[in-house]
Amino acid sequence: MKPTFKDYLNIVLALIAIFLCGYGIGFLLGERKGQGNQPPPPAPSSQPAPIVDWESWERSTFQTIEGAIGELTPEQRQSIRREVSETAKRIRTARQSGRREFQALHQRLKQHLTPEQQTKLPGSSPN
Repeated sequence: MKPTFKDYLNIVLALIAIFLCGYGIGFLLGERKGQGNQPPPPAPSSQPAPIVDWESWERSTFQTIEGAIGELTPEQRQSIRREVSETAKRIRTARQSGRREFQALHQRLKQHLTPEQQTKLPGSSPN
């Protein structure tokens, strides 16, 4: 008996179904395995965030701008450096103001808590 086109089509469809099942099972097992190998998220630290090196930030920001634009005249360089420097100062001021606000919030929250609850209250300076 000679195989017909329908027989070949059934074989091809069966192979595709087997392939897709294997792919699906591999995907599901790989997802579970991948999730198990991930390190746990870092625990919140009570230590303050690292201090920003503002001089380095200003230098790298200027270099990024200069690299994107290309050649700048000396006047443009001076103006851009001044703008970046002033922006860094404003950011530092805003961060310090934000820290003061968080510290004030911490003190206000303590008024509503028992001494035992106050010991569990997270630090006064979030990162």
